[in-house]
Amino acid sequence: MLGHHDGAIFYTLGQRHGLELGGGLPFYVVGKDMTKNEVYVTTDLNDETLWKETVFLGAVHWINGMPAENRYSIRVRHRAKLVDATLRYEDENVTLALDNAERAVASGQSVVIYDDDICLGGGIII
Repeated sequence: MLGHHDGAIFYTLGQRHGLELGGGLPFYVVGKDMTKNEVYVTTDLNDETLWKETVFLGAVHWINGMPAENRYSIRVRHRAKLVDATLRYEDENVTLALDNAERAVASGQSVVIYDDDICLGGGIII
């Protein structure tokens, strides 16, 4: 055990600030167990649990109808660079296979999907 916290719900994957852990190198959140109220951290910025190649979306909203399964650009967080991904449908959810793994992609974040400079819609990472 490295420290105490006010609740695992207040932390997100990849978070660095606000952990209040000393010891030299910065710590990053790499996982949570909500039933045990535990937060898992690492000092390795390249820890494999921080990187995602596949993103699953729920609560998807399309602006002009469902686009075809195809390659699109997506934005994983506000002001982040656009990254390429392949969109596929699975039941009511959308799966995005990223061309390159992205760091700190976490449940609850929004993803916006673009076809060139046209916003197609988006959803919430599940």
